[in-house]
Amino acid sequence: GLRLIYFAARGLLILQLLLLEKGIAQSPPAPPPPPPPVPPPPPVTASGAPTPPPMDPDEHMHAQRERHLKEMAPTGVHFERGLWIYGDYKSVEEAKTPIACSKACEEDDGCLHWNFHVVHHKCDLKHHASGHNEGAPDWISGNARRYTAPGATASKTGPEL
Repeated sequence: GLRLIYFAARGLLILQLLLLEKGIAQSPPAPPPPPPPVPPPPPVTASGAPTPPPMDPDEHMHAQRERHLKEMAPTGVHFERGLWIYGDYKSVEEAKTPIACSKACEEDDGCLHWNFHVVHHKCDLKHHASGHNEGAPDWISGNARRYTAPGATASKTGPEL
C-alpha cells in the first residue's frame, strides 16, 4: 500500500519536472499583488479637529482685506483700497495693522501717506507720492491729517471706497 503511493507520488513529481523542462506544464500561479498602502489619516489640530484644506491665496487676500477694512471703518481715520505709488519714505516693521500703520504716519512729521499690505502686514510710509493705484486689491492706504490734496484745503477722513 505505502510503497505504491510512494512510487506514484515519485512518478508524478518526475513527470512534472519533465513537463516543466519542456515548457508544457504551467508553473504555479503568481501570488496576488499586495494590497495598496493605507492612506495616512488627515492632519489634526491640537483640539483634535481635522485641519481644514489650504485656502486659495486670492480668497485669503480678499478675506484679510475685508477684515482690515471692517476694523478701520469706525476709526475716523482716512483710508481707501489701493496704494500710494512712489515717494517711499520708510517701512515700519512693528505696525502690523492698518490702524497702527496710520498712527505711525501721523506721528512722523515727514509722512503724508501710508500703505498697508493686508496679507504680509507690511506698513510703508510715503512722503510725496505721485499717484494712487486703486487697482491693487492687496493694499489699504490712507493720508495723514497734515496732507492737503492739490487744489484742496484739507484731507478727508473715513472710508473712500
